[in-house]
Amino acid sequence: MQKYFISKDKLNQCIIDTDDAFHISTVMRSKIGDEILVSDEERCVLAKITSIAKDKVTFEIIEELKANNELPVKVTIFQGYPKGDKLEEIIKHSTELGAFAFVPTIMKRSLFKLDPKKKESKLERFRKIAKEASEQSFRLIIPKVIDILNLKEIDFKEYDKLILCYEESSKTGDLVNFKGIVKSLKKDDRVAVLIGPEGGIDEAELKYLESIGFIACGLGPRILRTETAASYVLSSISYEMELK
Repeated sequence: MQKYFISKDKLNQCIIDTDDAFHISTVMRSKIGDEILVSDEERCVLAKITSIAKDKVTFEIIEELKANNELPVKVTIFQGYPKGDKLEEIIKHSTELGAFAFVPTIMKRSLFKLDPKKKESKLERFRKIAKEASEQSFRLIIPKVIDILNLKEIDFKEYDKLILCYEESSKTGDLVNFKGIVKSLKKDDRVAVLIGPEGGIDEAELKYLESIGFIACGLGPRILRTETAASYVLSSISYEMELK
């Protein structure tokens, strides 16, 4: 069953008139009477389609659903900006695994150079990917892609836990810090997870991050690619907090 996110007003009106209407009518080739899930990021309902056009779909609510598929903690991924399209995959898979928000982060070893003229189009693309992944994984919310920022522009004071994914910790045998943090998490904790780009984290960045409270953590005995680290962290949190 397909899920769609719409505004609160449209949910109250039982109308889908965004690009999703085209998706329902043309891509999915849905018919009157077909059932869909619809959410405004607060409520989620099971609905039955009552009319279909390429620019507008109407529905009636069959049942309000109570299931909440969100992680018990709010994890924001601060991803050191990687090469190519890797960030799109990171956002997609991390959304499926329960990430709360994303901040693409430009660090010293990021090869990416931000063109201010293309910033909004990139953010729009990332937000679309997060929306589609949220629909696919039946999330209650769509993770926010907050902004593309340089590391020193970010204020981390609002977070309860600060995790720095640092490959050198794995090389020196640290397999304790990450496990300790995950076990200490409490419901509704706000967690910042910072992951370096392909080239890793610069020594000056490491000292800065540790000075503001980040704990350098190895993620097991193997060295992970930058595009793998967020999935490892989110899966570990889910295992510890949800699979009981």
